[in-house]
Amino acid sequence: MEIGTYLVKNSVYINNFLFILFIYFCIHLLIRVFISPNVGLDEAEQILLTQSFAWGYNSQPPLYTWIQYVYFEFFGTNIFALSFFKNTLLFLTHVFVYKSAKLATNNSTLALIATASLILLPQISWESQRALTHSVLLTSISSMIIYVIFKIKYTVDKIHIGYYFLLGLLISVGMLTKYSFSIFIFSVFIASLLDKKLRSFILKKELAITLTIIIVLLSPHFLWFIENIKIVTSSTIGKLNPNSENFSFLIGIIDLFKAILAFLAPLLIFAILIFRKSLDKPGNKFLFHFFITVIITLILFTIVTGSTNFKDRWMQPYFFLMVIYIASKINIENLKKLNIILYFRIVYFFMFVIIAVLIGRVYFPDITKRHSRLNYPFYTLSQQIKSLGFNQGFIIAGDKSIAGNMKLNFLDSTVSAENFEKKLDDSQKILIIWEKKFPPQAEKYKHLIKTKKIIKSKYLFSDRNDYKLNIAIVQNENKGY
Repeated sequence: MEIGTYLVKNSVYINNFLFILFIYFCIHLLIRVFISPNVGLDEAEQILLTQSFAWGYNSQPPLYTWIQYVYFEFFGTNIFALSFFKNTLLFLTHVFVYKSAKLATNNSTLALIATASLILLPQISWESQRALTHSVLLTSISSMIIYVIFKIKYTVDKIHIGYYFLLGLLISVGMLTKYSFSIFIFSVFIASLLDKKLRSFILKKELAITLTIIIVLLSPHFLWFIENIKIVTSSTIGKLNPNSENFSFLIGIIDLFKAILAFLAPLLIFAILIFRKSLDKPGNKFLFHFFITVIITLILFTIVTGSTNFKDRWMQPYFFLMVIYIASKINIENLKKLNIILYFRIVYFFMFVIIAVLIGRVYFPDITKRHSRLNYPFYTLSQQIKSLGFNQGFIIAGDKSIAGNMKLNFLDSTVSAENFEKKLDDSQKILIIWEKKFPPQAEKYKHLIKTKKIIKSKYLFSDRNDYKLNIAIVQNENKGY
């Protein structure tokens, strides 16, 4: 019998945690589909970008959008396709963390603890459901790469050439997901060089296969990147808030460590409180070297670029692996059944709270006194627009939230917004829609406006306030305008 198995022998809700996770993500899918007909900011962005195929779109690589496009082709452009894709990725992340942790610890109980620990990382359990897109995909890909690395390290005696193909593919899709993946794979490379078995894998001539696959798969996007480097870098530089003043890098380094701590805090607090007497093993050396390399690389990046702003969500693709490292430090022989049960009860409590808050923030906006984008009455307003005679055409929106929701309600229309510009097609009618600021890209049609109106409706699940939008309908008599 595997060491520690007796501790959870009769604990159904622990032994079947992966299946329970599957049900949990299915519940999230159903909640997202039925709770609101609207899309949030990141979802709206995907709806806008998937109107056409391109080798690149904006400051993020295009893979998430490409895959989302496929989901839309199969399931239609709707909330189900958006949520199904995301929850599939989240479930896969948990599965590969389990498989990697089992290889690293050689113990299924510790692997389950590692997997459950992901729920204690708010950026994964909460923020990924609420908003994120590219980071969710990158975390899933990163978990797959770590699984392949651990498979080579712990179980493979004779390394098959297929591993070089697989890593080439995974590294390519990682780079096509987020540019920050380069820090992840660099850190994996350094940690592998410090491991005897992995070093022999890396230094073989077959690595040329991996490099060839990467070059071939990344070339089309790389060419787009070179031609559109201003589009890619302008937004990223703004988020990092670079500062060239003397010693400004110290502010950046402090902010970096604050972001890392904010990302890991709940996990570290509960893991240390509950498992402190069992955390007496050295821990996985590969992951230790990986974390050190990530931190050093980010510090150097901060010094070179003068970055002074880091978000805790940016740490997700690197430090989610801390759950495996903590599990590898637990001495299963010193672990008590009561501690495991308590830990899982905390995890299940978090899962319940997350679902409750996701529902409550939409259903009870008058209590929270805050309307989320899921409360905006876009469907009702779209029906008002249709009653005014606009059912299909070219839509110019004031921001991407309005644009994405208009596309969702006018599927046969082309929708354009600032930073998401589309060329006017042969549509006879043009709808201009905005909340406060008239869309700059619609200025050239201002003199053609024949119908202008303010439309309004109550926020969903609210009786207190109206949400108002300005609309203008242009009869485009010259289709080549």
